[in-house]
Amino acid sequence: MLPFLTSYDPPGNSEGTLDPLGLYQIADRLAVQLVPAVRERMQRIRLLTAIAVGALVTEGLEDDPRRRDVSPYLVWEWLVVESLVRMSGDDPTLWGVPGTQVTRRALDQHGYLDARSYLKTPRIFGFHGVYKRLANHLGIVDVHLGLGPNAEPLVDAWARGMGLRDRAVAGPLLLRWRDAVRRSQEGRPPRTKPNWRIAAWDELATAFGPSRSKKWEQRCLRNLLLASDDRRLGALPMLWELQATFEDDRFREELLHDHLEARAPELGPLLRAIRSYEAFVRSLQDGFDVLRAEAAGVEVHGFAVPQIAADQEFERSVRGLHERFEAAHEALSHVSLADGALPNLFTERFRAFAEPMNAAECALALCTHHETVQRQKSADGKRPWFDRLGQDRIYIRRAYREPRREIKPDRYVHDYRGQPIRRFRTDLS
Repeated sequence: MLPFLTSYDPPGNSEGTLDPLGLYQIADRLAVQLVPAVRERMQRIRLLTAIAVGALVTEGLEDDPRRRDVSPYLVWEWLVVESLVRMSGDDPTLWGVPGTQVTRRALDQHGYLDARSYLKTPRIFGFHGVYKRLANHLGIVDVHLGLGPNAEPLVDAWARGMGLRDRAVAGPLLLRWRDAVRRSQEGRPPRTKPNWRIAAWDELATAFGPSRSKKWEQRCLRNLLLASDDRRLGALPMLWELQATFEDDRFREELLHDHLEARAPELGPLLRAIRSYEAFVRSLQDGFDVLRAEAAGVEVHGFAVPQIAADQEFERSVRGLHERFEAAHEALSHVSLADGALPNLFTERFRAFAEPMNAAECALALCTHHETVQRQKSADGKRPWFDRLGQDRIYIRRAYREPRREIKPDRYVHDYRGQPIRRFRTDLS
């Protein structure tokens, strides 16, 4: 007889560990409106140079249609990241480079990188995947990661910093790297085996160490980021300039936005939409965190959800939630996006919180909302962070138990590109 599924073995049994309340999508669209092409995962701006040089190194090398996970640009990425890890030692500046942890593990286990030991989805989480949108926007590469109109000036600036006059003088070095990509591609299986001595690995690591850029390369990258032409990155130039008003331990994006609105009143509707949306989602996030922390302390019979209404911080978090819903919906309606879909998306996702509710009702609505969000994450759905033991009783699964944290009613839940811009500015100073 064929096996069958029971009620205790649902098809949607995989985990969904990110964004349990579905808050990120709207925040990301607002951030893109503020600073297009920059993403929060971007941390080390010099990886744009590695992409530009890589486009030159791999130009003309063919993809193997049978092995899309070993495209020339990905093999180049393996070599760059492996060189940085090999030569880093205890270097405290090697942070923010995607793939370093899995690379270190692969080198410890078998001494090379291949598609199996590198990132599972490098086209998203490798440095080409993370920075491709920005590199394309700035004209460094095209959508296929071929050379863009601004690649050659950047490579020239990089070559000068390497002690070479320009990319023509750097030709022999680029050819050696091209040969290493080709040899690694032709391995069986393809892997980082360029047959290099330690000096060659050190040369590549020095060429793209995230904190080793020289003044010519820094100037070129700054000019690209702060351009006022058709490649302008929205509010980035103003946000860049405003970074100087904050010490590192006092930087807060909420305050940064206050300064930005004073500098550029035309951004007022967008910034008010961000503030209103963040006030609403902060209520949801804090309420969910308090509920989860308290429920995690109960075993066997689970936690009676309405019981959380007696918690002062939970009650404070969700008090007036319907008013914040209305304010956020109104503010989002004044943000001009191409498809004008933000208010509709907001209503569709959060309509359960549009009407007044007491704290107990809100707690139950939060649980239902979380289950809905998890169910919609894939065709088969993702498992909620808790199991239902009854209509109003839940059991928090152990992977999602965390100590109780202080609620933060005056802080954003999401980032709006202030941090990556701050890191770019530091690396290019």
